[in-house]
Amino acid sequence: MKRLPRNILVLGLSCIALLALAALGSSWWIMRNLGPEFWVQQIERAMACRAEIADASLNLFSKPARLSLREVRLMPKDAPTSPGQEVPIHLPEVVLEVRLEDLLNRRFHVEKLTFLAPVVRESIDAKGRSTLEGLFVQPQISRVAMASDEVPRAIPVAPAPAEPSNSTSVMPASAQPEKSPNRFSFSIQSAVIQDGSMTIQNNGSAVAVSDLDFELTGIDLDSQNLAEHNQMVAKLSAVAKISGWARIAGARQQATLADVRLSATSQIRPLNPSTGAWQPSSLVKMTLDKGSMIAGHMTMGDAAGKEMRKLQEYGIDLSPVRVGGPLQEAAVVEGTFVNNRFSLTQDARFLFPDYEVSLRRKSYVNAAADQHEIELRLSCGPELQGRLQQGLERARLGESITRGVMKALADEKGRMAFDIESEGSLSDPQIKPKVDRIFKNLIRGEGLGDLLQGLLKKL
Repeated sequence: MKRLPRNILVLGLSCIALLALAALGSSWWIMRNLGPEFWVQQIERAMACRAEIADASLNLFSKPARLSLREVRLMPKDAPTSPGQEVPIHLPEVVLEVRLEDLLNRRFHVEKLTFLAPVVRESIDAKGRSTLEGLFVQPQISRVAMASDEVPRAIPVAPAPAEPSNSTSVMPASAQPEKSPNRFSFSIQSAVIQDGSMTIQNNGSAVAVSDLDFELTGIDLDSQNLAEHNQMVAKLSAVAKISGWARIAGARQQATLADVRLSATSQIRPLNPSTGAWQPSSLVKMTLDKGSMIAGHMTMGDAAGKEMRKLQEYGIDLSPVRVGGPLQEAAVVEGTFVNNRFSLTQDARFLFPDYEVSLRRKSYVNAAADQHEIELRLSCGPELQGRLQQGLERARLGESITRGVMKALADEKGRMAFDIESEGSLSDPQIKPKVDRIFKNLIRGEGLGDLLQGLLKKL
């Protein structure tokens, strides 16, 4: 009887050893099928690029199991190979959280796909062509059954009814088990980027994104029913810095056009419902943190000297006023993002040190193309309004005319306000005042009486 506990201990240790050996055997079998060579083959079949993966490992003792790919590098097929060279896409580590039972049955259901500290480098030429375009196969997903070899493996598709609606299923040619015992089927439930960075060079301007955290969930794609199953949800936070050429004090020079910390949520429609092509469109709600810098590198005189001189005739000198600056409070922006163009769907309010700016809906910015078209209202803060009022008084237009101009320029809160249009290049905007609201105020009698009285005094 005294030997019984010892026998139980030996039996327990033996069972643990057998389980460990089974796990090691399973890990060996899986990695024999899912090692670096397998993933290089899958990437190169799905994308028009050359892929390198330094190492792959599998942890079966975590739940779910974790498959890690390290030092993933994607580059053009004809790119030279040299140690330490910069590549368009560098992924230090990719972690796939998977179910072991699926792996053993040649199903690859990814519960969470994580990219750790990815680095993306992109250049756009004068014709709008990106250096990354050549790396990706442009998918053409038909509404009818496609030949298996034509399914774009870079794009998640969910034709299998057995998969849950909130996951993305991919069934490439390499995922058809009836052709080979080593084929796998794929699905992805969510994807995450942690501490990513990205740079975009474009015709003298540059966009640098850092501290990028990104999460993609609610993936629901079905190429056979894109009307009802064509969506995903994205959340991100990042620091974005835009630099480029600007006209400052009459000279063209490099400047920081924006430096913002932002967070956003986005409802994404990845595929074009009519053609099935990969053509993402997003409904975005974005918050720019307090302290974010928007423009601030030039004055209104730099941007619109000729137009500003018209106002100077009335003693209103906006020339030294900075265009933009640091945000005095967080700003919320809502709009759509399609083909690198962000268009406002709601008015947006920005509070700068000297004034408040309201952007009108339908205004848009295309940073990649260095283009914009913005309609805004600038409402003066107390200090700026005081300076402008003093300018009106120094112009010696008379008390009645000064009072009439103040009333004609007033917004609904009684602040001096200027309606402005800005368009063309972001780095060299064309800015001009609008006078519609002033005329409407005068027609309603706001300041008209004072103006007429002042003009009569001058006769």
